[in-house]
Amino acid sequence: MTAMLPIVAIVGRPNVGKSTLFNRVLGHRQAIVDELPGLTRDRHYAEASWNGRTFLLVDTGGIDPLSAQPIQRQIVRQTEYAIEEADLTLLVLDWKEGVTPLDLDVADRIRKRGRPALLVVNKVDTSRSEAELADYYALGLGDPIPVSALHGRESGDLLDLITAVLPGVEPKPLDPNTIRIAVVGRPNVGKSSLVNRLTGQERMVVDEAPGTTRDAVDTTIRNGTQTYVLVDTAGMRREAKVHDPVEFYGITRALRAISRADIVVLVMDVSREPAKQEARLASLAEERTKAIVVVFNKWDLVQEPAATREAIEAEFTRMYPFLEHAPRLYASAKTGAGVGKILPACERVYREYARLIPTPELNKAVHDILNRVRPPATPSGKHLKFYYAAQTSTKPPTFALYVNNPRYRIKNYVSYLERGLRERFGFQGIPIVLDWKRSQ
Repeated sequence: MTAMLPIVAIVGRPNVGKSTLFNRVLGHRQAIVDELPGLTRDRHYAEASWNGRTFLLVDTGGIDPLSAQPIQRQIVRQTEYAIEEADLTLLVLDWKEGVTPLDLDVADRIRKRGRPALLVVNKVDTSRSEAELADYYALGLGDPIPVSALHGRESGDLLDLITAVLPGVEPKPLDPNTIRIAVVGRPNVGKSSLVNRLTGQERMVVDEAPGTTRDAVDTTIRNGTQTYVLVDTAGMRREAKVHDPVEFYGITRALRAISRADIVVLVMDVSREPAKQEARLASLAEERTKAIVVVFNKWDLVQEPAATREAIEAEFTRMYPFLEHAPRLYASAKTGAGVGKILPACERVYREYARLIPTPELNKAVHDILNRVRPPATPSGKHLKFYYAAQTSTKPPTFALYVNNPRYRIKNYVSYLERGLRERFGFQGIPIVLDWKRSQ
C-alpha cells in the first residue's frame, strides 16, 4: 500500500452493503461481510485498479451518530477521519430502505467537507426510472447511481465514474525497503493501543472488549527515513472456543497478516499468565519463517520491574525455547514508556532478515564450526562430510549446504550448527533455513 495513491472512501450507515461493494471492487473477499450489521468497525484499506488507474479504497464502519454505544461514537470518529483523508467519497444507501434521517446526516457531513462525492444506491437488482430515484436528490450529492454490489450490477459503470472523478495524481511506488510488521497477540493485550501510540493518531478503534479489532487494518508510517506498514490483527482465541463466525473470520485474517509480514511483533500482557495462544502464534510465525520481536505490554502495571523482568525471562525461555533468539522489549502503550524502542528494534531485525553473507566468509564460518566439534556418526557408522556452503536467498537467510549425504546429519548437530552461525553472524529475532544438498 502507498499513501501517494488517490483515496476513495466508502461511507454510510450500518448494513447498507459497504463491505460488499468494497469486495466487489477488489474482486475478492477482504473485508468481513456477513448478515449482521456493524461488522466493519475500522477503516480498512486496499489498492484497487480499473482501466489502468490505481487508487486506495477505504471501507469504514457503519456510521450512526445517534447511537448511545461507546463503540459507535468511535466508529463515527473513524469515518470522519476517512472522509477527511479522501479525494472522493462514496455515500452508500440501501434502496430497500430509502432515504433515512441518518442518510441525510451523513450526506451533510460529506458536503461540509467540500470534496468530490458520488451517491451510490445499493441493492437495486432491476432497472429503476428517474422518478423512482427522485427522493435521493434531496441528499444534495448529485445523480444517484443504482447498483447491486452483491450481484455486480452496474459496478463497471460505477468504477468508470470513480476513475473519471479522481484527481490525476501519479502514484509513487512503495519504497522497496518498506518493512511490513504484523502486530499479533491474544485478545485485549493492547495491540491497537500500541499501534495508536506508534502512529501518534487514534488510527484503530480501541475498546476494552476483546476482539474489537476484527479486521487486519494496515497503517503506513515513517520514522526518520524508514517506512513501515503496520498490520494490527484480531486477538487470537483457541480455535476450539471460536463459535462466533465473525471471530473466525478475524482469526483467518490474523494468519494471513502473518503471511504478509516481514516481521511479527508478538504482544504479550505482563499482567496475565502466558497462554497457549501466544505459543501458537509464535509457531505460526516461525513456520512461515518470519522475523519475530516480542513486546511485553502494560509495563506500567508492574510494581517491581527488576524481579518481574527476571521472572518473565525465565518463564518465557521455559515456554518458548524456539524463540530464544527473539529480542524482547518491555513497554506501556498507555504511558508510552519503551514504545520508542519498538520500531528501531524492528529495523535492526529486518536488516538481519535481509542480510547477505559473502560466500568466502560463510564457508570459513561453517568450517570453523565443524572443526570445533566434528559431526557424529549415524547408528550405521556413517559420517557427514561437508564440501561447500552458499547463501541462496534472504528474508529469511537461506543457506545451501553441500554434503556427501544429507541423511547422515544428526538433529542435535544441526541445532549446534545453527547456534554456531548465530554466534558468528547474529541473526537476532529471525529464523535461518539450512537447505541440505547432496554433492559428489
